[in-house]
Amino acid sequence: MGQLRQQLRSLFDKKYRRAFRNLRHLPRLKYRFVIDAGANRGAFTDAFLRLHNPERVVLVEANPEFALKLRDKYSTDRRISVIAAALSDNRGDATFQINSYPEASSLLPIDPRNSEWWSRGLSVARSIVVPTLSLGELMAGEKLETIDLLKLDVQGAERLVLTGASGILDRVRVIYTEVFFETLYGDAWVFRETNEFLAAHGFKLCGLSNIVHAADGDLLQANATFRKIAVS
Repeated sequence: MGQLRQQLRSLFDKKYRRAFRNLRHLPRLKYRFVIDAGANRGAFTDAFLRLHNPERVVLVEANPEFALKLRDKYSTDRRISVIAAALSDNRGDATFQINSYPEASSLLPIDPRNSEWWSRGLSVARSIVVPTLSLGELMAGEKLETIDLLKLDVQGAERLVLTGASGILDRVRVIYTEVFFETLYGDAWVFRETNEFLAAHGFKLCGLSNIVHAADGDLLQANATFRKIAVS
């Protein structure tokens, strides 16, 4: 009945329909604790909250201007907290490159071919120093023993986040992450590497969504959903 109710609502609610379509590959679980890393303006969290009712959502955003706006946006929702930092492989400080197109900002250097792939100018406008922390440190600070959903949209730094959390990935049930089919940022993983790493840690690919092609038609990036395989 739950799935039927979702499908019926999607017929009449445009925003719900968009959220349902974008997040359709998420396993049908009860999501209590969620981390939205690379929260940007909160689009993922907004969509997720249309479909689920979590107990806690922790948004992590490296751009301090966006983090400030997120705090204001969700100030009345006691389930949500915002951390102004970059999720990475360790605690410290790092240079964060703010792009002229803010959504392309990253801890990693952007490949200059992006401007051709996306048919738009993508250059670093300025660099700032931001605090970083690992997934384990984030969970400890937020007193979270498990994560039902880890969302990653950190512009190539997914490699840093996942390798830095390799010892605690058994405490994560679902990962929803941006994946690349070209190396959009220096030292970023391509899809094959992400898939192999997560498979080695007991995750299975559930589906790809929001698939994007370059201006010449080549496959460029997508969002991938992985779920932890139950051990019998």
